[in-house]
Amino acid sequence: MRSVFLAPACVLVLGVCAYLGSKPDAEPVKVRLKLVDAATGKDVGGMVRVFMEGKDEPLVLPGLFDRLRGVTRTQDTRGWYIVPAQGAEITLPRVRLRFEVVCGLESTLARQEVDLREKGPAEVVVKVPFLFRPEKEGLAAGNTHLHLRDLSPKDTDEYLRQIPSADGLKVMFLSYLERKSDDKAYVSNRYPVGELKQFRGTGVLFNNGEEHRHNFEAYGQGYGHVMFLDIKELVRPVSLGPGITGGGDDDRPLQPGLEEARRQGGTVLWCHNTSGYESLPSVLAGRFDALNVFDGSRTGRYEDSYYRYLNIGLRLPISTGTDWFLYDFARVYARVEGRLTVKSWLQSLRAGRSVATNGPLLRLTVDGRPVGEVLKFDAPKTIHIEAEGIGRHAFERLQLVHNGKVVQEVRSRKKDGGFSARLVRDVRVTEPGWFAVRIDGQVRNELGHVLFAHSSPCYVDFQGQRPFDLETGRALLRRLEEARADITAKGRFSTPPARAKLLAVYDKATDDLRARINRRGR
Repeated sequence: MRSVFLAPACVLVLGVCAYLGSKPDAEPVKVRLKLVDAATGKDVGGMVRVFMEGKDEPLVLPGLFDRLRGVTRTQDTRGWYIVPAQGAEITLPRVRLRFEVVCGLESTLARQEVDLREKGPAEVVVKVPFLFRPEKEGLAAGNTHLHLRDLSPKDTDEYLRQIPSADGLKVMFLSYLERKSDDKAYVSNRYPVGELKQFRGTGVLFNNGEEHRHNFEAYGQGYGHVMFLDIKELVRPVSLGPGITGGGDDDRPLQPGLEEARRQGGTVLWCHNTSGYESLPSVLAGRFDALNVFDGSRTGRYEDSYYRYLNIGLRLPISTGTDWFLYDFARVYARVEGRLTVKSWLQSLRAGRSVATNGPLLRLTVDGRPVGEVLKFDAPKTIHIEAEGIGRHAFERLQLVHNGKVVQEVRSRKKDGGFSARLVRDVRVTEPGWFAVRIDGQVRNELGHVLFAHSSPCYVDFQGQRPFDLETGRALLRRLEEARADITAKGRFSTPPARAKLLAVYDKATDDLRARINRRGR
């Protein structure tokens, strides 16, 4: 009889022990978490999230910095925290756990299970395999456009010390921005223009520039937004027009500011694709050095903006940033020759040795020459093109673009824990043009954003000529006419002569473009 009661009692005790041991609030254990490069054993920074066995809700990890601090997150993007290269101590429930880790864009998604139900290890080491190593190709990742708001100065400093480094960025540009009343919360404005020396120990080069802008309203359309990088002092006025400043008029175009930034030796980038009326007059006049795509907005298509500039013979590198917070992995890889500095990185970007991406790394050679190069031919020639993409996600299609049209595509396939695609093509060149490589698809990364990747072009001059597509030229001419009409309707000018002076910017660009069309239309 005794044994009859004893057996159920033992089962009950074991069940209670198992239950208590599985509770997330039972006997938490403190461990040190480290991430290491699976191939080299070197300590690395990255981001982690942790799940209890059988659960889909990631754990809150006090003591680690929230990767999506300041950003609205979805169900799929919650739970990511920063692990510095030196590691960090965290407190975890005494249960079976699953760790997920990524290091920037360069690694696979590493998964590791750890059982803390018994005597847990003092240290958890997650080995992270890497898919590509930018430094071996002379590539350095940069973000050209970042504002922060609604954080304390202490949290802002910690944000900048931890996230860019863990994301694998090597160059980081903050941006000073003014907007009536709202800018009281723009904590990134407190940093001085120029190098931010207090962050040297992070392994990231920090520089603070300026976003110079005009809108007819607080947000939306206007003359446009431009970034001034590596300037010596703020270009004033920083913001233009009553829509942003709350007073005054729309008399002043962006051009004087662009000229002042160049006088200081700064690099000028156009923001947000080609949103803004003054983008076309400025690019025709050669006033900016690169075009930021998808920095804060996924609006627009390459075909409607970037490709139109290239198709009228303009040479314009591609770049990107993230605008408000590091909400995405977006960065531009630039191939730097020699020692990496802010100036050498910007020089590489201006030269077009760049790929903008929030997913795979792209490679392209045209007749053996990398992106940014100009190939010159006096007679027809068959050239050999190779392109490749490699990344953590199934980026769907790798596409070769020639003069704005996709001429070949291949699908990505699983390889070495990630995905890759490669295409090879011989092209007979009989006219001027350009080649670039991009991806196309709807796959999202860990931070919830649709993947994009696009290289700067390789250019082809033929018999001393650059490309010029007449239909593109006429479409851009119509854009100038529409801009002029909209400015006339929306602008608030101090006097009729002031309005005429502002519109003269567009009249001059119209005359310039019409002359180019007439020369090519003969």
